[in-house]
Amino acid sequence: MDIFLLVVSLVIFILLIVVGVYLLVHFSHPDDKSDAYFPKLVVLLGFVIAGSVVLLLPLDVANNDGYAGTFYFSSH
Repeated sequence: MDIFLLVVSLVIFILLIVVGVYLLVHFSHPDDKSDAYFPKLVVLLGFVIAGSVVLLLPLDVANNDGYAGTFYFSSH
């Protein structure tokens, strides 16, 4: 397991959450500041999943090139 790839994956996950919260706060209506927590959570989860799907391709390439990453299982 490559510790660098694991740390980068965790940092990217945290950055996706931070950016999602920022976008949600920036584009939300001022009347909804204290209401509608479940829809905001769903939108935040959507942002994180969409960003994660885009960033899974480089992780897959790193795993298939022989650099053991977070989810690499050898068939040897």
